[in-house]
Amino acid sequence: MSKLEIMLLVLAFGLLIFTVEIVRRRRLSENYAIAWMLVALVGVALGLARPLVDRLSKSLGIAYGTSLVFALAILFLVGVCINLSMHVSRLESRLETLARESAFLRGPMRPGPGADRPTGADRPTGQDRLEPGAEPDPAPES
Repeated sequence: MSKLEIMLLVLAFGLLIFTVEIVRRRRLSENYAIAWMLVALVGVALGLARPLVDRLSKSLGIAYGTSLVFALAILFLVGVCINLSMHVSRLESRLETLARESAFLRGPMRPGPGADRPTGADRPTGQDRLEPGAEPDPAPES
């Protein structure tokens, strides 16, 4: 077994242990943990089956097995980026819905001083909110 294969095995087992530890500390959800554990197991398999990777790369017309592994790793990371982008988009949509529902539940707000100004500099504060069932104060007479 070469130094490269030993290093691959050590890194793969390190990733596996690290993934289990951060799941145990609840810093990573189980869905993502499964994906990273699979990556670690594939790393172990690649470390043990390096001659097979070299033969596969030669049959695909790739000069070195490491080039094939790097190409597959880049494709995997692009997939992770797309998956995380979809997740962030879904969370943004949920956040927008929650903000809209929260504003609706707070109810109407009293117009504050300068409410007719287009700048929005004098927006009402939390003190200007109406309590549920309360009537707004009559407009001051000038």
